[in-house]
Amino acid sequence: MGKALELAMLADEVSGQEAERIGLVNKCVPLAEFEAATTFLAHRLAKGPTRAYGLIKELMNKAVESDLETTLRIEGELQDIAIETADHREGVAAFLQKRPSEFTGR
Repeated sequence: MGKALELAMLADEVSGQEAERIGLVNKCVPLAEFEAATTFLAHRLAKGPTRAYGLIKELMNKAVESDLETTLRIEGELQDIAIETADHREGVAAFLQKRPSEFTGR
């Protein structure tokens, strides 16, 4: 039985380190560093292409209830939306100019 299935069926507790090792969480930090780590992550996300993040979240939510064909169709539609955003243009320009991106959420 795989670890994910085992956790789902048996509800065994796992340590933070084990949760990180098996990919259940993306990062494990000591409690004293928790606030700084979450603040850092929040700032990093806020500086990113937030419109694209929203589209990714939309796709992931719909994919849970959709078959592969439907999910791929929705993904294509959302990519069409994403490619028209100012953040996409900024990301491409920043890459070509070898500079950090400055996203605006548009």
